[in-house]
Amino acid sequence: MESNSFQTYRNEEHPIQRPFLKQGGKKPSRAWLTLLIFTLALQILVIWNGKLSDPDSPRVAGIAREMAVTSNYLIPRLNGENFLEYPSLGYWPIALTLSMSKKPSDLLAFLPIVFLGAGTVLITFLIGKTLAGERIGLMGGFILSTMLGFVTLHRHCRVDPSLLFFVTLSLYGLVAGYRASRKSFLFSSVFYLAMAGAFLSKGLIGVAIPIGTAVVFLITKRDLTGIRKLLLGWGTLLFLLPILLWIGSVWLLEGPGIFQEMIRQSLWRFFSPSADHTRPFYSYFIPTFLYLMPWTFLPLVLLWYRWGPTQSREPLAHGSLLWFAVVWFLMVFIGLSLASAKRLLYLGPLYPPFALLSALGWDHLREKFPRVKSLELYGLTVIFLVYIGTYLFFITPSEREQSFQPVFEVVSNQQTNGPVYLVNPSEVLRGASFFYLGKKIPVLDAQDLLLGRVGDQPGTTFVIYAYCDNNPLLLHLRSKGYRPLFQKKFGKTKACVYSNAPETAAINESSCTRHLNWVSKI
Repeated sequence: MESNSFQTYRNEEHPIQRPFLKQGGKKPSRAWLTLLIFTLALQILVIWNGKLSDPDSPRVAGIAREMAVTSNYLIPRLNGENFLEYPSLGYWPIALTLSMSKKPSDLLAFLPIVFLGAGTVLITFLIGKTLAGERIGLMGGFILSTMLGFVTLHRHCRVDPSLLFFVTLSLYGLVAGYRASRKSFLFSSVFYLAMAGAFLSKGLIGVAIPIGTAVVFLITKRDLTGIRKLLLGWGTLLFLLPILLWIGSVWLLEGPGIFQEMIRQSLWRFFSPSADHTRPFYSYFIPTFLYLMPWTFLPLVLLWYRWGPTQSREPLAHGSLLWFAVVWFLMVFIGLSLASAKRLLYLGPLYPPFALLSALGWDHLREKFPRVKSLELYGLTVIFLVYIGTYLFFITPSEREQSFQPVFEVVSNQQTNGPVYLVNPSEVLRGASFFYLGKKIPVLDAQDLLLGRVGDQPGTTFVIYAYCDNNPLLLHLRSKGYRPLFQKKFGKTKACVYSNAPETAAINESSCTRHLNWVSKI
């Protein structure tokens, strides 16, 4: 992946950064360890006492626990049915953690997300260190770890943190391979293998971001030889190897349909105007501004320095990092804006390049106003405490109210051997059922109950989703002797538990009165 044009570019360092790079090479620094501890402490505290409550976390955690219980790590399944939106690798870190316990807690599902986030921060530090020196790398790492969108992304159980980790690792392999006079084969291998990991985490977007960034960057450097080697060299085979192994294994077990469905999902979300979460192209403008807080305006320092009233004729320092981060950021932002489906969690790949640009902006402020150096520690401490206070005392308690755990505690506390059914469940409810009960729960349609297609065995329990109190189904169950054990509202819908178990075998309903204000009226 090496090219002569980039070799020349590699050796062109701005005079400002040479002394620092030379000084940094004399004595190994362990500042990265401080960055790691800071990031882990912040991430662990903001998830502390949290529950699987958002629209994605119960579903993803349920798929991951099903992998752990069944030891099937090839095909994602949601309550026993193939879930074909993404490949399986994004669920592996959660599944491996959940396999450590027979009855895992919510916190155990969050922990691998925290470590993936810490890994992304360290890789961002390495990119900054490789292209601009350790100081810039550390700034970029601390900025990334305290970015609102980054913290929010790693507070939930999703596959997107795996995607972000592998995309960032792939691009580190790219820049390190070009900058290194030795071990370029090793770093090139990192680029291709991590890109394969990104694909196996969330499909085609995991390939589009690293390849798009690399190709556009090389075009701007007029390095056509580098592009040819990038796309047609030996690394392509290295990239395809793990993907073909996964495809071949799945093909033998399930046939080609699952792979075709995954590709269709990726393309459909990007091109189809009828895709879920379809939004106009400008939908990300304001959310991006907010999710980059509190560092949103730092890159403007670079613009002011270059084109402001006191513009400098000298080129900006650390031009290699500046140009690479700009290409990375714009490629992701333009691509996401053009895609049909838009969700705020998709913004994740924007955060590392923006953190690196912000680090360059902060570095110019430090050079211009030396007094701000003494404020760095205090500033990070204030940001740390604000996050901890906000999440521990406000956001987390609110999210806990939307947890499905109480619903399935009622089900698991039944002292009977009767069957349990999910009635018209959403994906979230199906995922939560497997996560909290550890087994597949049969799914029924409301018509199955109304038409008497299900036998009324003693101890039968129904978990019903999205029904009001006077719904015909609930009236029908009451007429057949089913008692309401629990009801809780989740947004605009409700989940309720009905059972025909004897009262002596059921849980004590009085313990649930805070959730059952309506029970006394029945």
